[in-house]
Formats: sequence, structure tokens, C-alpha cells
Amino acid sequence: MSHQHWSNYWQSGAQTSLPQDFKHNYDGEIYDKWTQVVDDLASGSQVTDVCTGNGAVALLLAEIALKQNKRLKITAIDISQINTKSIHQNNPAEQTKMIEFISNAPIEQLDSMLTEKQDAIVSQFGLEYSDVSVTAKTFTRCLKPNARLSFIAHSHDSAVFDYMASEQAIYNWLQDIGLFDLIKRFIQSHESVNGLKNKIMSIVQNNQPNPKFMSHGLFQSWQSTLTQLIKQPNQQLKSQKQSLGQYISEHQLAWQRLEDMLNVSSKVAEKNWYQPFTNVGFTLTHSDKIYYQGKHLIGQYYDFRY
Repeated sequence: MSHQHWSNYWQSGAQTSLPQDFKHNYDGEIYDKWTQVVDDLASGSQVTDVCTGNGAVALLLAEIALKQNKRLKITAIDISQINTKSIHQNNPAEQTKMIEFISNAPIEQLDSMLTEKQDAIVSQFGLEYSDVSVTAKTFTRCLKPNARLSFIAHSHDSAVFDYMASEQAIYNWLQDIGLFDLIKRFIQSHESVNGLKNKIMSIVQNNQPNPKFMSHGLFQSWQSTLTQLIKQPNQQLKSQKQSLGQYISEHQLAWQRLEDMLNVSSKVAEKNWYQPFTNVGFTLTHSDKIYYQGKHLIGQYYDFRY
């Protein structure tokens, strides 16, 4: 399975998977939760952050450890290509040198990447994307006795998934009315400039969007783009095929990431979706909901011991 849609996202330099709420790294209640985890770790502990993305949680652990005068040995893995250049450029060296990053690393094969058993495995908005039954068995081969497994998973009833469902509906509508295919034909020189403009106007006139779309940022962005395409001089539009192709590609990759997230939303909606961990010997010691700024539900925290 290709994970290019996630590699593309992390290569953009994004630090978190929720950039609208967290511009640099996670803070607030999430930061407090990871502080509690580091509180219980001794200096020198070996910790693996799985599904690390661009290392948000690994960097938080390193930052908190430094504040507590601790040194952790952190391994951060992701199945996608991690943007280590961006990480090193945008974060303090004293944090990044505490972390070893491993790209293109499936979580289900974690035991083949570690040379020593770990004191803790952590994750945020990632572990639930894996085959949890396989992942749980893999973790048993990676952890020391009484080690800790702590993670924050998506919560199916969080506000972010309502927003994503709206985005999915907009992308589906754009696909159904033929805009993606039309623009691709133009980029591939199978449609003339005038043909593109005329067909955009025809599609827009003959396909009324759901009124709920009108206030959504994604829909407004597409409205603006289509208006610009219609108004641009023909020669200028011809010269912008490459950038237009990149625009379409970025949106289709975003759509794929969106589909992944909504599929996970359905997965974590199932009662005891994490049961595979208890089946192989983990004990759930604590679980609670995490709210951003005390208002918006953004995830569910789980703490297990092995």
C-alpha cells in the first residue's frame, strides 16, 4: 500500500496532524498528558514513539525530559518519509539529538528495528491506523516487564471528524460534477483553454452545491480558484499547467488522508477497539477524554502496562 499521501503531508514541514489548532506543536491538555508520562520515566529510559509523523510527540517528550533534568533515549518511527531536515531546522538541537528518526517503518514490524527492549511505547493519532491485532503482538516483543504503553487516539465523536465529513462531501461533489477530470484533461493538453473555461462555467451553472458548503473554507478556496481560471488570460493560463497540476495533486492527496482519518473514526467508534492489547497481556490502567482548551473533544487517552 502506498503512503505517499502522508509522506507528501510531512514533507510540507507540518509538525502536527492538526495544524489548524496547533501551529507548531501540541500544547495545553495534550502537553500536560505527556508531562505525566515523562514524570513516571527514569532518566535513561528507552522510549519509542510510533507513527511519529514529523516527531511531534517525540519532541515534546525530549522537551519535557530536559525540563526535568532527564535524558531519554527516544526512537521515533513512521511508515511515511519523515522530514528530518525540517525537524532539525525548526527545533532546538538539545531536543533533536535525543531522538533517532526512522522513516518508512511499519509499526507492525517494530521489533525488527529495535536492538533493545523499551521502557515505554507512545503514540498520538497514529497507532489506531495500524492493524491493531498485529501491532499488539509486536509490542509484546519490544517492551520490558511492567513497561508502559501510552497513546492518544482519535475520538469518533470529536468535532474534527464533523469538519472532515464536510470536506469529504465537498471533494465527492467536485469529483461527481467532473471538475477534477476536466482540469486534468486541460493539464494533459486534451482540452483547450477556451474549452476549459466554457466547461467550468457550464458545470458551475448546472450543478448547485449543498448550501452547507458555502461557509466552508475548502469550498471557498475552490470557488476562488475556479474564478481565477475563468478570468486569467489564455496565454497565462497555458503557462501555468504545471502549478495547476500540483494544485490538483495536493488536493487529491489531502482527500486520501481525509479518507484514512474518517475510516479510523469508524474503527475507534467500535466498543473496546483496543481489545487486542488486553488479549495479549496488557492491562488498561487509565483512560480519559482529552479536550482542547477545555471545550473541544480531540481525542481519547489510554495507558496500559505490560
